[in-house]
Amino acid sequence: MASKWTSSANEALCLRLDGAPAPRDRVFHPDFTYPIFGEAETIFGYQDLHIHLTFASGSLRPCLDVQYKAKNTKTTAKIVDVAETLSEFLPADDLVAPSEWPAVAAAERASFQPHGTRVGSYTRPDKSRAGSKREFVLFRSTFDTPGFRAWHERVQIFALLFIEGASYIDDDDSRWEFYTLFESVQDDKESWHFVGYTSLYRFWCWPGQTRLRLSQFVILPPYQQQRHGTELYKAVYEAALNDASICELTIEDPSERFDHLRDACDLTRLQRDASLMAHLNAPMDRAWYRTARAQHKMVPRQWARILEMLALVRLNDEPASLQAYRLQVKARLYGVNREVLDLLPREQRLEKLHETFEAVVDEYAEITGVDIPEALLARPAASSERKRAAEAAPTTSKMPRLL
Repeated sequence: MASKWTSSANEALCLRLDGAPAPRDRVFHPDFTYPIFGEAETIFGYQDLHIHLTFASGSLRPCLDVQYKAKNTKTTAKIVDVAETLSEFLPADDLVAPSEWPAVAAAERASFQPHGTRVGSYTRPDKSRAGSKREFVLFRSTFDTPGFRAWHERVQIFALLFIEGASYIDDDDSRWEFYTLFESVQDDKESWHFVGYTSLYRFWCWPGQTRLRLSQFVILPPYQQQRHGTELYKAVYEAALNDASICELTIEDPSERFDHLRDACDLTRLQRDASLMAHLNAPMDRAWYRTARAQHKMVPRQWARILEMLALVRLNDEPASLQAYRLQVKARLYGVNREVLDLLPREQRLEKLHETFEAVVDEYAEITGVDIPEALLARPAASSERKRAAEAAPTTSKMPRLL
């Protein structure tokens, strides 16, 4: 049977950070392998296939060891050379043979230092040692940072394995910059262990500033669910706020998981701004709204969503407050989706707008944990509310996502 010769590439590929503190040195598997092994993410021709791709936990020097119980020698179908295929995505000069790995890994662990400028640090409790702390350090680098270009050639495979739709970037473009995150361990000698990184790109923005786009964002599985992504995002955002040349931080095609992380971070940060919180009663002042968005360097859709979430948290049960909030959110939804909504018959248009409002508020409630006032979702008199929503909506010819 052909099935016994077919392996899931995601399951067969075993990744490990050699030298990382236990249990961060455990084996983990990629989320995606289609950029390497094809859309089906399967490998034909082997029984009990295990692809061990091990990295020195700091320098990310790789070692590839392909093992299998049997190889199909009778089939006429093409059998993928696993080592050759995977090696095309790794820096050839850095690849270490399995027999040489123990000595090389020890030397890499002893000598590696992160590249770039140290820009921040934080600690986490060490569950393996009572009363102790684990330290994590953030660094900023560019392709001009000594040694970073070679290190980036090793780390970039993680973008393919953990970001859907990712591809390798042009390392000849000087507009890229990077934030890297490492765990620092103090034993007999300090050692560094890779946690995650993000890549950012600067676009010129009239009249003389730049728009910073966050492109790739990876926290490796042994370090996930420990709020390291939150710290990495916060470092990038705070740097953007403090850089007068940057007018806006944008996100390139964010995943649902990243959207959740960004929402949580943005909500926490803006909730601490007493001046901002004082302006949340609907309808919000338009002049303040535009000025504050520019100060916080957030893209229009994210700014609107976060303010609407915060306003929902503060919303009282008074009918006038509920109507004002509902009108404000509907005005935005109608404005950004006007071309689609205006193609519908009037009654369907009103129905669709209210359905969209309900979906948005449900999403906000799930994110913030707030209980939605039942009266907020009541279907209002059609003519007056639709008219007022349309009048309040900004004119646009673009068609962003409906929600």
